[in-house]
Amino acid sequence: MTLIELLTVIAIIGVLSALILPAVQQSRNAARSAQCRNNLHNLGLACLTFHDTYQFFPRNTIRPRGTTAIDSEPAGNLWNWHSGTYESWNRELLPFIAKAGARVQDAIPILGCPSDPRGPAYTVPDYGFTWYVGVYSNPNTVNNGIIIDDSDLKDKLTIHVSLVLDGASNTILLAERPPSADGGSGWWDSRCCIEDSISPAKGSNRPFSSGLKGRCPSPAIYKQGDVRDNCSFNAIGSCHVGGGNFCMADGSVRTISYQAGNQHVGTTSLMEALASRNGSEVFSTDY
Repeated sequence: MTLIELLTVIAIIGVLSALILPAVQQSRNAARSAQCRNNLHNLGLACLTFHDTYQFFPRNTIRPRGTTAIDSEPAGNLWNWHSGTYESWNRELLPFIAKAGARVQDAIPILGCPSDPRGPAYTVPDYGFTWYVGVYSNPNTVNNGIIIDDSDLKDKLTIHVSLVLDGASNTILLAERPPSADGGSGWWDSRCCIEDSISPAKGSNRPFSSGLKGRCPSPAIYKQGDVRDNCSFNAIGSCHVGGGNFCMADGSVRTISYQAGNQHVGTTSLMEALASRNGSEVFSTDY
């Protein structure tokens, strides 16, 4: 083999590699997105099974108003469960995804999106995370979604499917939103804040006021998130290019582009309209 022939072979191999590698990467991204959709679908089915069992959807609450028995925490858990302690909707859902004994610091595989470069098993020493959250329209309409938080309310609040007046196929049950860049928010069973497991579809510059590029924008809109930037945590978003995945209240999973999600429906955005259970918004179904 001459030097020219050797260089020709190397050049051909280089060209083939340049053609193949993008295709391989595209296939991997498609597989990760499919797994993410599958996680959402299974979580949606678990929520519907929970609803059939208790006649309301899972929610953030306090014990004993919830469904987790007091003083029955798993061995090695960081909490001391007693009357008045916090119970996330994820905690309520654990028996329906075969994870009833999970501790707050554990990673729950079904709650993780494989498209996040940190990996779906990403945790910090004290808490595990969720990439899938309940939603409400915006900071002025807390609890207008399906999965709500009544932990600070005087009385118990539950959402039955009969209260989803906008229709199950037109109302978001679960949306994507990766944990915060600093690992301080997005815990799947936190006793801190509603924003750990429920997010506005259109947010503000809270809970994070600054991030990777300085001050966080307000409003915070639905877009592809940067897992290095805390600002991405202020509204629902996704690790996927082009659009995020959503589980609707009928259990179906849809991908909605970032452009479509931010289009206006009357005086609100499509995402805000889809997040509310009883807003009576009128919009096309071709999104």
